[in-house]
Amino acid sequence: MVSFGLDYDYSRRAVEGAPEMPAFLADLLVRAAEFAGCDQAAFRQVGVNEYRSGAGVGWHKDKPQFGIIVGVSLLGPATLRFRKAEGAGWIRVSHPLRPRSIYILSGEARTEWEHSIPAVDRLRYSINFRTLSDQSPA
Repeated sequence: MVSFGLDYDYSRRAVEGAPEMPAFLADLLVRAAEFAGCDQAAFRQVGVNEYRSGAGVGWHKDKPQFGIIVGVSLLGPATLRFRKAEGAGWIRVSHPLRPRSIYILSGEARTEWEHSIPAVDRLRYSINFRTLSDQSPA
């Protein structure tokens, strides 16, 4: 992953500065902000991820320092899976991510549900724009 604006330091569990977002992402940032109904200045972090064939993302919740996440899925398709503990089991929901699709993670999807992406069968890129949460000191 390559981060712009801000990055997350796992060793310190803190948000820190990263290189400025490159100009070629500016138009996509405008579209992501419009999609989320937010001012584009609210999106302080951009992450670009490459997923080669066979790569996936394990179950997780994104770091609490970040708020709204708008993702753009490029090239290969993927499945965004959600799960939430209920009793001794899980509630599960899946959503297809088609190439050139955009999605938003906010509210309960960010705080109550874990998400993952199973291994992809071809090259895929994900561009994620993140706001900071109210609790973030950055």
